[in-house]
Amino acid sequence: MSVDVKRLKRALRDDDGPWLLVSASSPGALGDVLASWAAEAEPRLGQLPGLMGVQLLGPLALPDGVFLLRLVTYAEAKRLVAVVTDLSATLEAAGLDARIDVAPKKFSPLGDIPTGHRLTAVSVTLPWRPGMLDRREQRRAANPPATLRAWHRSDLQEEAWAAVVDTALAWCQELRSSATGNRYVVHGLSSLQTAPAQWEATARLALGSASVPVRASVEQWPDEARDVCFEFTPHRVLFQLDEEAFGSAESTVAQVRELIERLTPHITSAFAMRAAHAPTIQTAWLLRGWARTAAPAAPVTQIHALAPMDDRRIIDAFGVMYLGPGFRGLAADPQMYSVEQLGAGRLLTANDPDAWFRPDGQTPQPEVLEAARADIADAIVTYDEYYRAKRSDGQDIPPLLD
Repeated sequence: MSVDVKRLKRALRDDDGPWLLVSASSPGALGDVLASWAAEAEPRLGQLPGLMGVQLLGPLALPDGVFLLRLVTYAEAKRLVAVVTDLSATLEAAGLDARIDVAPKKFSPLGDIPTGHRLTAVSVTLPWRPGMLDRREQRRAANPPATLRAWHRSDLQEEAWAAVVDTALAWCQELRSSATGNRYVVHGLSSLQTAPAQWEATARLALGSASVPVRASVEQWPDEARDVCFEFTPHRVLFQLDEEAFGSAESTVAQVRELIERLTPHITSAFAMRAAHAPTIQTAWLLRGWARTAAPAAPVTQIHALAPMDDRRIIDAFGVMYLGPGFRGLAADPQMYSVEQLGAGRLLTANDPDAWFRPDGQTPQPEVLEAARADIADAIVTYDEYYRAKRSDGQDIPPLLD
């Protein structure tokens, strides 16, 4: 057995654990041993003190007989030493001449470019499974690590989740230049650059975690980059198109509409906006610079507290919005938007797209935003609803409007 101890110790300082590369002189036998170990080790190790919050993902077969494993911790990363020790002992007992290494981190270079980003973002919400509040309370009663007490991906409707994942990964690869692009998968604090043939499988592997956010990117820069972020609150997914310069507002609306149409059968709401900064991994971060007015819109940076209401309330008014069948109370004849039936819901498109999708990527003028908020007021969550939800920790969900 061979273990790169120094690199492993450095990786174990990360808050969410490392990606491991495991190789052996007999890769066929290694794959079987790793699959068996991953299947039985998680529940066994979870019985030990401090290891309740460990999740094992993989193995994923890479070229040249190398296997990728993801060790995720929702508690203290140093506890993963015991997991790697257990894996090492298993490989040694199987008589394998194996090596355990840590996959090198590599982040997208776009994060280091301070200017030149022209970002079009579409944030969508997915439907919850019935009883998700009860399941969250059951998890809390079991006293798991803090990051496992809130929402899990298992709280989402499975068919909708699978369809949105498929659409998201396909959309990322649809670069207009038809180039292959550089590909990255960010899982929590760990980022890998992967070969094109392994990118989708690596992203799907990361998406097997309970609640750690995942970002999958395809970049052909300078020209275009696409990434999709599966957020901390797992029912919200953020699609982002990064370009050197914005196209016309009409072309942006057309691109946004095409994406929403693909997602419509599987989502409860969506909105689109432009921004003049680098991509982010959370909708709340994207909205930090969103205009504030006296209109009764809830604090946009606190959208996680509104998660149980996202099938009936939108966080604010935007240039393009999809509102699913749970939304009620829209004006019969809104002044700022054209409204059309789209699937089971409605697509709202601003009558003046230039006011919303500005060439400088800035937010709309306050008077435009105020008028739009007034136009769809009954569909927007209010401060009162936000504070009620915050005080009751998501239990107090307002009734549907007539």
